[in-house]
Amino acid sequence: MPTLIKEIRLIKTEVGENANKWWTGQLFDDDTVKANWGRVGYSGDSGEWSGGQSYLDKKVREKIKKGYTELKTVSEATSSLNSGVAVRNSDLHSIAKAQIIKSSNPTLERLIKRFVEANVHKITSSTQITYNSTTGLFATPLGIVTMEGLTEARDLLAKLAPRVRSRKFGTDADALLSKYLRLIPQHLGMGRFSTETVIPDDNALDKQQNLIDSLESSYQALQTIPVTLTLDNKPQEQVFKVDLDVLTDQAERTRLDRCFETSKKRMHGYDNVRVREIFKVTIHDMTNSFNKSLGNIEETYHGTSQANCLSILKCGLKMSPPSTVAIAGALFGPGIYGAKNSTKSLGYSLGRWGQGGVGDSAWLFVCLFAMGRTYSTTAYGCSRPGGYDSIWAKASSSGLKNDELIVAKNNQCDVKYLLECK
Repeated sequence: MPTLIKEIRLIKTEVGENANKWWTGQLFDDDTVKANWGRVGYSGDSGEWSGGQSYLDKKVREKIKKGYTELKTVSEATSSLNSGVAVRNSDLHSIAKAQIIKSSNPTLERLIKRFVEANVHKITSSTQITYNSTTGLFATPLGIVTMEGLTEARDLLAKLAPRVRSRKFGTDADALLSKYLRLIPQHLGMGRFSTETVIPDDNALDKQQNLIDSLESSYQALQTIPVTLTLDNKPQEQVFKVDLDVLTDQAERTRLDRCFETSKKRMHGYDNVRVREIFKVTIHDMTNSFNKSLGNIEETYHGTSQANCLSILKCGLKMSPPSTVAIAGALFGPGIYGAKNSTKSLGYSLGRWGQGGVGDSAWLFVCLFAMGRTYSTTAYGCSRPGGYDSIWAKASSSGLKNDELIVAKNNQCDVKYLLECK
């Protein structure tokens, strides 16, 4: 059987031309050249020729002349161009259940099921992104995107954001979207598409940002996560490095509940929301890297949607890169944000501050922030000056109605608990 010795994968996405096509060429050691091509998200056609390297080079030159560019995806992550299979909730559920829950606990099993369903729906419902049930990784229809591609995509999305928000759709926005979709391939159907139909508003920008975050987690997992064996001796990626359990320390439960109630602010309108359950959380990468030696440790709340909980359990809380689209909660520059008032953070979980994706409960992570040298700002929306490790925006002096705490680096945050609130 001939052995594959070279593969070239190309894409052409042009909004104005309504083009969203892929092409892959393969060279085998018997000088056979095989090619597959089609529209992104569809299986396409195939052909086979003789001619070896020179014929493959000729075909690639023809494609590049027509506007094709090289895909920045990891082909090894999937067995073929379209091998990412549609998500089956039971696959992701079984992985999460096996790797997060260390003992039989119906409460935790129901919790993981809810998180899985919300997470899968969020990532796959509007983007046509798939989930590889063997590795537990999200992928585009054409594979897992490399870090280089993800970095470029973040920058393009940040440039596209002001055009979307000002409703300035046109050739400039379409050109940015074309470049973006060559990096983050997406199933857009067979009909015509434009920036206004693909990314029409802030909600769509938010979904694309969440998509990039999930793809980045998948790429990092592909590179670094060790393989374990399942009961049937099939390899399975260690996707979740987290311990999660119901908090049984009654004194600590009482303390957390009291802090939640006494930090409420009536202006937020969540007086009737109560803590229903408390989970103890250890996200090992966060705990192992937490730089508590900086000192000035503060306990804070970080609210998030139900759909985000599984991703945080998988990857931890991380500051977004500077080019990230600012959807909400970035008034004081890049960093990880927390609040002292429980009801302020409830707003991020319940959709008030633009997070969306409201589930059947509200969710607050209780975190420790190593604030280190802290800059207390007196200016609304200022950035952290050099030489400081964090910002504490005081409600009484910064123009805010609530305190906000922002740490500058990932290793300044450690998650301790998860509160389910209703």
